[in-house]
Amino acid sequence: MKRSLIVAMLALSVASTGTSVTNPFLAHAATKTAKKAKTVKQPTVKEIKLKGAINVRDLGGYKTKNGKTIKKHKLLRSAALNTLTKTDAQKLVKTYHLATDIDLRTDMEKQKAPDVKIKGVKYVFDPVMKQFSKIGKTESGEKVMEHTYSQFVTTKTSRQAYHKLFQALLTNPKNKAVLWHCSAGKDRAGMGSVLVLSALGVDRKTINHDFMLSNKFRASTNKQHLAALTAKGVAKNSLDYKRTKAMDDVRMAYLNTSYRLIKKDYGSMNNFLHKGIGLSDHDITKLRQMYLK
Repeated sequence: MKRSLIVAMLALSVASTGTSVTNPFLAHAATKTAKKAKTVKQPTVKEIKLKGAINVRDLGGYKTKNGKTIKKHKLLRSAALNTLTKTDAQKLVKTYHLATDIDLRTDMEKQKAPDVKIKGVKYVFDPVMKQFSKIGKTESGEKVMEHTYSQFVTTKTSRQAYHKLFQALLTNPKNKAVLWHCSAGKDRAGMGSVLVLSALGVDRKTINHDFMLSNKFRASTNKQHLAALTAKGVAKNSLDYKRTKAMDDVRMAYLNTSYRLIKKDYGSMNNFLHKGIGLSDHDITKLRQMYLK
């Protein structure tokens, strides 16, 4: 009898009788088959090439745990939009059907570098943080970032901002796209993407992969930042150099800070989306109806 058939019969027997697997070979085979069945092949995500913005991408194409697919040209994430060209704006509207621009930056960032106004696109100011925390003279970049990611979960300001992001998604016109961004497009926008993908039912491995893609799409910009420091005589082993690198990067240690606090304070991501962000079961159902196919 073929191995796959043995595993299938064993799985059926266990499901119907409630008995446990005792044969080591069959147990290993059943586990391996189950894991393989849960593996979802995800698309290769490409950056949306714009002259005046970086780290711009479409979340469309990602698969959910139940086999659905996120619709393309619906959910966009980005870095700052203050230097968009006219061609960039036309591309976002004509190709990606952008209807809403959600700015997650602080008021100071917005005032210093306001988003380019795009005709026909609604601008929503939605600050995740009122202001940045002051950095101590000896505080490492890692500690700064971990503190930032803790704020995404623990502060009312951040939770309300992400609630507002979801409300924009829930009221988005049919066949239109919503774009959310911060300055670098990696932390506040990154956490927004983590929450949106979670609500849509995408598995955590894929969510983490999308989060880490900012290192790829920001590689050139980050390299320029470090080169500028070196040109000023800042040593590579100095705190300033290491701090800049840590704060330019996205690292799983940062996002894991958020995950740990969500687990600690809410028990699960699902509970956080409901109790922390304020989404109802109806909201989750509607989001999936709107953005999945």
